[in-house]
Amino acid sequence: MDFKRPLIAVIVLAAGAAAAYFLLAKQSVSDSTPRAWGFVDTRSVSLAFERSARIVKLTREEGDRVHAGDVLGLLDTTALTLEQDRLKAQIEGLKANLSLVKEGPRAEDIAAARAQLAAARAELKLAELTAKRQEALFKANASAAQMRDQARQTLAAKAAQVESLTAGLKKLEAGSRPQEIAAAQSNLAASEAQLATVTDAILRQSVLVAPTDAVVRSRLAEPGDMAGPGKTVYRLSIDNPKWVRAYLTESRLNEIHTGDIVTVKSDISSELKGRISFISDTAEFTPKTVQTEELRTALVYEFKVEVTDPEGVLRLGQPVTVLLEP
Repeated sequence: MDFKRPLIAVIVLAAGAAAAYFLLAKQSVSDSTPRAWGFVDTRSVSLAFERSARIVKLTREEGDRVHAGDVLGLLDTTALTLEQDRLKAQIEGLKANLSLVKEGPRAEDIAAARAQLAAARAELKLAELTAKRQEALFKANASAAQMRDQARQTLAAKAAQVESLTAGLKKLEAGSRPQEIAAAQSNLAASEAQLATVTDAILRQSVLVAPTDAVVRSRLAEPGDMAGPGKTVYRLSIDNPKWVRAYLTESRLNEIHTGDIVTVKSDISSELKGRISFISDTAEFTPKTVQTEELRTALVYEFKVEVTDPEGVLRLGQPVTVLLEP
């Protein structure tokens, strides 16, 4: 009689019983693990240009992944570039004028003004002598009144000329007044501010940049469309890190703490580790998207789990189960 076959059968039955026991024990432990239910939060960013102009280029399509700082679109800047060139030329002229005002008159200008004043004084002396001579001749009835009056008028004109040239020379010698320098500086600063505004409109307001790593969820415009501050061009979905919003009743709040490491899983994905980063202090009714074992009208508290998911296992809006530490 062959005793080996019954022995093998006994061994196989024993192994099967052990495996079944192990699986049942594991299932029992798994079923006893505290858990919560929630969903992967959908976070999105709406992007629009900061000024109104025609779109000349869009660089991404729906479903493309973008990184912070990536250029997603450009506006037409032809008119702004022309205005920028005009302001640059204007600023160069204002800088030259400010330099002249600060330096004051040149030595050559002062010397020329002094020479003109000296010549005017000499002409004044001649006019004084002529006027005296004509006055004496008039009194001696040797000259007409017209000659005397003409000499007087010439004397007055020469005196006024000397006075004007004297004031001009003093102004040149004193240099520019503080108010003149301040006015020139103010004009230059105003033009530089205008240039900065135009440059900002070209380099920043006309460029659409991704603010964070994300996925293009929607593209709502095309090249040739008119853009504006209130018109969304792209809608981005932020998926790293992912946020899981889950809920617990008040009686179970002692099962979680900020900073706890938990396990997140769905029906179709592998398990991922996450960290509880927020626990609400306000009760609310269970959201309709959450399936729990409690009644729907039970008050629950929201908590948020941050999950790093570089491989994109979790999908936005997907219902998940959060396994808590016992």
